[in-house]
Amino acid sequence: MVGLMKKITFKVTCSLLFGLPEGQEKDALLEDFAIATKGLWAIPLNIPGTIFYKAMQARGRISKILINLMQNRRGEEDKNTSQKDDIISVFLHLRDEAGEPLQVDEIIDNLITLVVASHDTTTILLGLILRHLSTDAKTFGEVLEEQKEVAKAVKASGDEGRLTWSEIQMMKHTWRVAQELMRLTPPVFGNFKCASRDTTFDGFHIPKGWKVFWVSYATHMDHNLFEDPNKFDPSRFESSKKSSIPPYTYIPFGAGPRICPGLEFARVEVLLIIHHFITNYTWTPIHQERAHKT
Repeated sequence: MVGLMKKITFKVTCSLLFGLPEGQEKDALLEDFAIATKGLWAIPLNIPGTIFYKAMQARGRISKILINLMQNRRGEEDKNTSQKDDIISVFLHLRDEAGEPLQVDEIIDNLITLVVASHDTTTILLGLILRHLSTDAKTFGEVLEEQKEVAKAVKASGDEGRLTWSEIQMMKHTWRVAQELMRLTPPVFGNFKCASRDTTFDGFHIPKGWKVFWVSYATHMDHNLFEDPNKFDPSRFESSKKSSIPPYTYIPFGAGPRICPGLEFARVEVLLIIHHFITNYTWTPIHQERAHKT
């Protein structure tokens, strides 16, 4: 399931962000991004044979493909062909405070960050949703009923069967299911932050410059914050109840000024894929016992 979800989310990401067509180039990118992502948590030893070395080699190949895409975009503009509205074109037209275009390395870094953030963790969430829907008939029926209403709205709009922002906003219960699954099993279990000043927390002194690792599971499963935290209950995220969740306690996408910028993109991508899955297919787990394990 994970492998299938990775392919689907990666292809959606490449199509939406880069306008990259199907073919060997997209398949090669997927393989290299899988290798590069492993290097994010590897010991940074750039020595042949290590995970980090393989990740750096993959990143080099990714950079070459992205540079070629950038050059193609520039060539199309020089020929006065119609301007594309993908993210590469956006970066090429950005200017810094001095009115200068961004450096190639800056654009490459941002593009790689976007791809990693927009498909890898989304894959985990989609896997969680599909697994849960295969074992929870009640939730499956609720999500299916909502998505059938969405399909009716699409058909009534006459927009060639395409989902629009209006239909995405109808998928409130589907997203609440996703939110609750992210509370129970956060796709990103934590991350590092740097202490900007000397501080103390729970009796511990944290000097300025130290790295602090925050863990989302610690607050997500705190019974003082979430009633009966082990229970699957999407209603926690209904509008009337969300205000009772204290700030910085539900953090699958982080929080504050550095909250994940891809949050809304991930939400739309997940809802689109779930809509097409549940309105076109049914599925059951191959290993029943494993599917029920948390």
